[in-house]
Amino acid sequence: MRSFRVFLLSSLMLYFGAPSLSIASDDYYRWVDENGVMHFSDAPPDVSVELDIQIDVVPLEKQTTKTNIPTPDAPPAPPEPESPAMATAVRLVSPSQEATIRSNEGNISIKVDTDLPLGKDQALRLIMDGEKQSTQSANRWQLNNVDRGAHQLNVQLLQNGKVIAATQSVTVFLHRATKPKAPKPTPR
Repeated sequence: MRSFRVFLLSSLMLYFGAPSLSIASDDYYRWVDENGVMHFSDAPPDVSVELDIQIDVVPLEKQTTKTNIPTPDAPPAPPEPESPAMATAVRLVSPSQEATIRSNEGNISIKVDTDLPLGKDQALRLIMDGEKQSTQSANRWQLNNVDRGAHQLNVQLLQNGKVIAATQSVTVFLHRATKPKAPKPTPR
């Protein structure tokens, strides 16, 4: 009977003790793959973080109660990709304030700069003499056959059709040469 007890006790110790010894002596690794899935392993991957995990042996009598086993903290979630930076300011590069433009064809070239590239829902709109002209994503305009005289120019930066910034208004003077009137023919 005594040998049976020794055998039973030895078997139980071997059964419950051996796995805990092997678990306690190994190193464990965790990593997060490119899909955000966390993996645990006893073999180190290319890039790994070594963890010290404490595993307590729970006696059979206490197994009936619920125990909360602490889990290692998950690595921080990868940051969401930021939306690309969009323009917030616009500046009229040319023509300058009170510039005199000499063009017999009535051409005026306009150039603006923005602090950042235009975003997907952004556009530039030219205003000449208080009237809206073309809306576009390019930062240059070429106006043709403009009447001679003084003109007010400014450019608005739009986002989803709403004005978010505008340039200061500039006055330009367009000079076009005119043909002198032919003298009246004299009667013979």
